[in-house]
Amino acid sequence: MSDNDTDHLANLSDGAGCAEVWEHLSEQREDAAADADSESDDDESVDAETGDADSESDSEKEAAAPCP
Repeated sequence: MSDNDTDHLANLSDGAGCAEVWEHLSEQREDAAADADSESDDDESVDAETGDADSESDSEKEAAAPCP
């Protein structure tokens, strides 16, 4: 096995049991989900004039624009 296969277990002590592994992996997933939520909140911009949230990305706007 390469180091990449076990990197997610690096913080566990030798001899950790199923419960410790389960808890460690659950915490990693929760942290990743919280990071993803905070990043998605940062992506949403607000129109300065109307105060409306603009959730459509630039690529979505370009895709919706008609061809010239």
